[in-house]
Amino acid sequence: MNSKIKIWIIAAAIAGIFFVPLHATAKMRINMASSYGPGNPVHYGLEKFKELVEKRSNGEMEVFIHLLGSMGGERDIFEALSSGSVETAAMGSGDISIFHPEYLCYDVPYVIRDVDHLWKFWNGPLGKEINDVLLKRDNVIVGGIVYRGARNLTTNKPVKTPADLNGLKLRLPEFKPWVEVWKSLGARPTVVPFQEVYMALKTGVAEAQENPAASIYSLKFYENQKYLILTEHLHGVAKYEISKLWFDTLKEDEQKLVMGAMKDAATYANDLSLKADVEFKKKLAEKGMIIIEPDKEAFIKAVGPTLERLSKEFWVPGLYERIRDIK
Repeated sequence: MNSKIKIWIIAAAIAGIFFVPLHATAKMRINMASSYGPGNPVHYGLEKFKELVEKRSNGEMEVFIHLLGSMGGERDIFEALSSGSVETAAMGSGDISIFHPEYLCYDVPYVIRDVDHLWKFWNGPLGKEINDVLLKRDNVIVGGIVYRGARNLTTNKPVKTPADLNGLKLRLPEFKPWVEVWKSLGARPTVVPFQEVYMALKTGVAEAQENPAASIYSLKFYENQKYLILTEHLHGVAKYEISKLWFDTLKEDEQKLVMGAMKDAATYANDLSLKADVEFKKKLAEKGMIIIEPDKEAFIKAVGPTLERLSKEFWVPGLYERIRDIK
């Protein structure tokens, strides 16, 4: 082969290497660190976020979801968001309970009365005030709130009023405000790690526990508990969050795309969550659990003095009263 032709071929090959279109290698990688597992509305919302971001960016952005705390616990995830070392995340109340516990009164039994109260709180000035704490102090943007369902009591005896709780060994996490509230209702709180709850119920270390219907079903607590008491004492949420340090590096149209996809994903997850709560209660009944509607107003009235005391000991002055007074 002519030496000039060889040189031309080599030059063309080199040019081909260096003139690969940028879009072929310049995909933006977006990591989503999640403390949740698969098979629940919070995670389905993450899958929707991935779908929307990749579709709306025409494939120029790619979302990677890291499940079950594979990027660390909620403390690790939040610190990564704050420092900009992870782009987005889904987590529970760890952002407030670990880093700003003085604002956590909304995650205590009977502070939030029902789902309507929950959304008036999160969509109103108080919810914004709490989210702004994360933004201003930690560089974390709350992009979406997802309802996880109401926490309910399970027992092996009927419970209709606070008097029925007297002396009942109730499994709780090691969280003092929760312990104090249930003590005021007459229960005997027993601190047991979450992964040991099933055996605690089976062996009698605990006689009762409280969790959302989805957890009660998926963890088979119905095998050791006869009654599902619809106390609806706590309405939990998950949060879809964004690192502000990363977000500020995006162009304006990219910011709108990410934020829009996250809000749409949260709406999608919330629609699923409301349906799932009803469905899991139905499944628990099919497993033989007897469902009881207790006198919820009696429970709310009974815990009132304890919540007033806790508000002075633990929370930002006036915060509990402001949440309570939302109409």
